[in-house]
Amino acid sequence: MKKIVFLLFVACMAVVTAKAWRNMPMPKLHIEGRYLVDENGNKVNLHGVAQTYSPWFNEKGKYWDNYDVDGCLNYNKRMISGVLDKGYKINVLRLHMDPYWSNNPSANNGDESDISAFNMLRFKQYFNSVFYEMAKYCESNGIYVVMRPPGVCPKEITVGDNYQKYLIKVWEYVAERLVKEGNTSIMIELANEPVKICKTDASGKKITSGASFDYFQPIVDAIRAKGCNNIIWVPGPGYQSDYRDYAVKPIIGNNIGYAVHCYPGWFGSDAEVESAENTGDVSGGGYNGFINGWHERINCVTDFAPIIVTEMDWAAKKYDCSWGKSTTGVRGGEGFGANFKFLCDYTGNVSWTVFTGLNLLAEYDDSKPDGSTFLTDPESCARPVYRWFKDYAAEWPNPTADARKLVSLELGCADNFKILPGNAIAIPVDATFADGHKSCVSATADYSISNPSVASFKNGMLLCNGVGETDVVISLTDDFGTRKEVSVHLTLTPFPLSADSFNPNIWEKGSFDEKTGTLITGKYGFGGWTYNNGLDMSDYKYLVVELYEKQNAGAEIHLFDENDYWAQNATIQIGTRTRVVEELATLKKGNGVMLNTEHIYIAGFWSYGGNPIRIKSVFLSNDKDATEAATGIGEVEALPDCGDNVIYNLRGQRVVNPTPGIYIKNGKKIVII
Repeated sequence: MKKIVFLLFVACMAVVTAKAWRNMPMPKLHIEGRYLVDENGNKVNLHGVAQTYSPWFNEKGKYWDNYDVDGCLNYNKRMISGVLDKGYKINVLRLHMDPYWSNNPSANNGDESDISAFNMLRFKQYFNSVFYEMAKYCESNGIYVVMRPPGVCPKEITVGDNYQKYLIKVWEYVAERLVKEGNTSIMIELANEPVKICKTDASGKKITSGASFDYFQPIVDAIRAKGCNNIIWVPGPGYQSDYRDYAVKPIIGNNIGYAVHCYPGWFGSDAEVESAENTGDVSGGGYNGFINGWHERINCVTDFAPIIVTEMDWAAKKYDCSWGKSTTGVRGGEGFGANFKFLCDYTGNVSWTVFTGLNLLAEYDDSKPDGSTFLTDPESCARPVYRWFKDYAAEWPNPTADARKLVSLELGCADNFKILPGNAIAIPVDATFADGHKSCVSATADYSISNPSVASFKNGMLLCNGVGETDVVISLTDDFGTRKEVSVHLTLTPFPLSADSFNPNIWEKGSFDEKTGTLITGKYGFGGWTYNNGLDMSDYKYLVVELYEKQNAGAEIHLFDENDYWAQNATIQIGTRTRVVEELATLKKGNGVMLNTEHIYIAGFWSYGGNPIRIKSVFLSNDKDATEAATGIGEVEALPDCGDNVIYNLRGQRVVNPTPGIYIKNGKKIVII
């Protein structure tokens, strides 16, 4: 067995919450590698809230209006004080320098992306009397501040455009003021929710590749040119949901992190109502969908820099108290909130804020029993976030021996997974110590992988790379040499008929029973599989689909070679057949273009909805008469025996005493004779 071992940090030495509370000095923070750290080198994650300084966002003008500076300050200070009085352990606040103050009052401007009414003199005036005053108040209460510029980005921004010049102008002034005040703790979020970032190539064509760097690097440079070395959080496109462009060309300089937004439905997460922003996601993927979307678009930068999630919340639609509509759910299962927290903790270098209005949070009472209001419903964000922030704030400054003595290690999930090739998975593992405290140690434990050809480990994620099976032993050793371990078994197959891999809600709400293979889609719905990195079918001749019985749902098989449910797709009519064998090389999309089987991103079943489709098996084969899934893994090798490595049959099942025949070993076909 080849063992892959990774550096272990015991739980009490993991990332901590900054110890900055009321009446306490605030440690100076900076960025080292992929972490936010304090002056003593402690890795830090921040947790907090957001405020916007306009009458509309401050309870719709109920308490102040008409550019009343004192009214604005009094109200918003009262809200912060109220939240702290309720026991919320917050240490960061995202401060929106709302354009209410900087726009000409007489201007009839359109939306918040319209900068035609921006007045620099007004911005300077109210930066000093409103925004900086509120920042100082936050800091006096042990709260770090992240400043956001006035307004939001237009739907499309282009390198060299007026909006880029506007941002440079705003941040140059802020940088000058921070340097003059000697303030090195206020952080900067360069822009809010860019949607599409472009630049013009040599031919005059607009392109997006490399545009994120070219747009925001000059703004960073302008800030640094003023002598300001404060921490900068850089946004990405897709409403701050996509950071793949920075993985190729990251922002250059010191103290650089990335600012992310995350709402229900984004990254494939669960949502009661589809997000108003079109981020290109297919919601309803539960834990698996969420983690793979996060891994694809966020982990590409958390591998080398910290991030802060500056907008996030969730609650049921009926409460009308949140932007995101979903439930807390359970870690590793359905719902949004618990999975969001787990991904942040697991990634290890994620700070985050909740977007819920402080007027609501200031009314929270943790002593009240669970109920059916926004503030008492544990499926809405207010209650769990309150308790999570308390957990984050628990201080272990000088851990006792008992706090370092490992008692047990437990899985927070099943011990057997069927995973799609190309996807990622995070295994919840909890350690209990002798003093009674528990810690999630998933990202910092040792991982031993029996078959490295199908899975690997990086920064807290198991990356599922091939087709086959592997055992993963996860272990933790404390300071006294006590070692505990747990194990999971992974089976990687392209079309697993398992509840944790098959998504019945790719379009419309459906259901899937893995025991009977029964899919019932929503009206005109679609269920199946999604492949973030694309599934390569090009080595196979046939797609084979077998049903237990004839279907009466108008079912069709759809294959997409673009990562977009609304893109053109290849459609295969099922009709009355219970066995469908389709030659892949002949498949065309609706526009007549040949399907590119080298990268299939979505595959599954469409139907009118309401009637069952009982799926027996789905597999790829080079033999149209095959009844088992062809592996297509490498070339056939003739070997005299099985040696000490694990052997699998062509169904991916482990075989202890194989008889002569064709099997899989170390990711390749073999013949045992």
